[in-house]
Amino acid sequence: MIINLLKTKAKQFLFKRVLIVAVLFFIQAASAVEHTSIAPGSKGTFRGRPTVNAIRVEMPPEVNGVLDDEVWKLAKPAGEFLQKSPQQNVPHSQRTEFRVLYDDNAIYVAVWCFDDTPSAIIAKNMQRDEYMRSEDIVNITLDTFLDRRNGYFFSVNSLSARGDSSISNNTSVNSEWDGAWVARCKKQVWGWAAEVEIPFKSISFDENNSTWGINVYRNIGRYGERGQWANSRSVNKSFNVSECGDLLGLYGLKQGLGLDINPYIVGTYQKDYDKNDSDLLGDFGFDVRYRLTPSLTALASVNTDFAQTEVDERQLNLTRFPLFFPEKRQFFLEDSGIFGFGGAESTSRRSSDSSSTLLIPFFSRRIGLSSDGEVDPIQFAGKITGRVKSYNIGFLDAVVESKEGTRNVFVGRVSKNIFEQSSVGFLSTLGDPNSDEMNALAGMDFQFRSSDMFGGRNFRFNTYALASYVEENDSLEPAWNISSSLEDRNIDLSASITEIGEEFDPAMGFVRRRGNRRYAAELDLTPYHDNLNWLRNTRHGYDAEMYTDLGNNLINTQQKFDLATLYLESQDIIGLSVSHITDKPSESFSISDGTTIPADNYEWWGLNLRGYLGMHRRAFFGPFYSIDGYYGGLRHQFGLESYFTPWPNLKFGGKIEKNLIELENSEKLDITISRLEFNYNFTPDFIFSNMLQYDNITESLGVNSRLQLEYKPGAKMFLVVNQGYLDERTGLVMKEFEVVTKIGALFRF
Repeated sequence: MIINLLKTKAKQFLFKRVLIVAVLFFIQAASAVEHTSIAPGSKGTFRGRPTVNAIRVEMPPEVNGVLDDEVWKLAKPAGEFLQKSPQQNVPHSQRTEFRVLYDDNAIYVAVWCFDDTPSAIIAKNMQRDEYMRSEDIVNITLDTFLDRRNGYFFSVNSLSARGDSSISNNTSVNSEWDGAWVARCKKQVWGWAAEVEIPFKSISFDENNSTWGINVYRNIGRYGERGQWANSRSVNKSFNVSECGDLLGLYGLKQGLGLDINPYIVGTYQKDYDKNDSDLLGDFGFDVRYRLTPSLTALASVNTDFAQTEVDERQLNLTRFPLFFPEKRQFFLEDSGIFGFGGAESTSRRSSDSSSTLLIPFFSRRIGLSSDGEVDPIQFAGKITGRVKSYNIGFLDAVVESKEGTRNVFVGRVSKNIFEQSSVGFLSTLGDPNSDEMNALAGMDFQFRSSDMFGGRNFRFNTYALASYVEENDSLEPAWNISSSLEDRNIDLSASITEIGEEFDPAMGFVRRRGNRRYAAELDLTPYHDNLNWLRNTRHGYDAEMYTDLGNNLINTQQKFDLATLYLESQDIIGLSVSHITDKPSESFSISDGTTIPADNYEWWGLNLRGYLGMHRRAFFGPFYSIDGYYGGLRHQFGLESYFTPWPNLKFGGKIEKNLIELENSEKLDITISRLEFNYNFTPDFIFSNMLQYDNITESLGVNSRLQLEYKPGAKMFLVVNQGYLDERTGLVMKEFEVVTKIGALFRF
């Protein structure tokens, strides 16, 4: 009896304790999720510029993602975002608020991402600059000169993974810009919090300007629901600086001396197994960055090293034109938007295929790489980039050491801002990194952009004219382009004409085809299906390209009929398209495996099916299949791109592509290329990544492994291992082996 009574009392006492803890927990949670009223001028807009005030503080918040510092209460919040996708001009389904503080050293942004189901928050990634668009993320855009054209873009998810970019001319996004900044994010009982610290020494701004532009974007991953604070329309990207609201109250800002010094040391061990030869090398160098003015920066690199640069992804070339490999070296990518020319990158929002790249007058990848792809050491590289009043300025000079001797190359770019978002400019290159002969290029361009044309649509008009000079030919050869596009929520229309001279040959540019004209047009229709609970929207389109010689004689045509691309409510995408191609090469050519395609008149049709399944889930699958003709024969192309993220630290997957081709002469080809990736993040700043690539043409396996630690903002250490294997009858045999260690530091004044 007494024992039962004691048990009952104990249970009652335990129940009371649990009840008290639960009550305290819910009181704390309730206080945490208490929404703050938003001033009318700080509420999100469909059109227009809301405002938010930044508050100066003596004691900054502790950046830890908790948001419990008392100083945050000093700032008035902004919020009440509007959806931009899948719906427009309706409230975001989950509430978002943000506040801004600053002190002598940095600007601080805190974002409260309220969520009624915190367990459903999607966070798959911890790696810097990785694809996070399908996750729960926050993007912060800053227009630090309030010029509505240039700025910075910061992105975070709930695991504190970071992405950042510099923005030029409102459309050119340079994701290789890596600023020194801090972000800490945490899941809470009320949703998740993002807390960001951006040092003033990491960005350029006008010290005398008390107003910046700011925009904050949030994606709710499980719904694919995108919302934005200012100008939240579907055609406006979150990096469009022209659509920012106003950040007020920034007084007494200082950048300090504006001097950054990045010294590094590097050690390399290389072994060639065929030659039975090995080398142990050591070197050092440094980068110096100095702000000549708040908006003009000088950067000098002595003994420039790119040992930590990611390797290129292998590509198959089944055409008669050269492949395009993007620039990946950070020195050349920083402020690269300044050197952008002609606005061609903004003509179409669908042309992500590198095969559409026809002409780039300045392509920095030409510097430091020989014509056969070997690395040529860069003894010195310097550049001045930035803005002086309404002018955008970029000058680059490099001294390259080649087998034939030392060569100097120069690039200059100046453009003037006109109207609200437009510009007119000049570009010149001088020198040839692979020859002692004189090579020069000069050209002018005009870029017009408006986000409020023809009833609020985005409109672009671009044109340029170029001329190249090659000493061997002793003549000027022209190239020119006219292009325009019109875009809104339901329609995307673009057209362009490009002409490239027969001998047009800029030594520091990329030209896919010469001696031709290209006429291109594209029309996309995107209806939304609000009455269907399984289908969000569809896209139907038509693309056409026609190439002629300079006498307007037809060479080849390409047409694509996008019958239907389905954007499902599950956020999966399935697309079906039909293509029609004609081609009449004037001479035979060879493809990747050495097979020769004879000159003739060819015509064929094709059918393509592609899916993107699970982009917001832990397992992603991207299957694709096409059947089409191929220069008188038949080709089946199929493959799969897939990634699996069992937990946020780990991601692995890859891609395989197979081409089965039966040529007109009954010869059969089997061409396969594959890539495997394995990435592990110990923390968002400590990364171990691996890439394995194999193709059955070279029968070689390449392995690239990188261990990267950012031990303090802007200071990094690397350990890189490269291995090369050849597939022989006895199995894979190692042919090359390389180990590179690099330690860098950052000193700021």
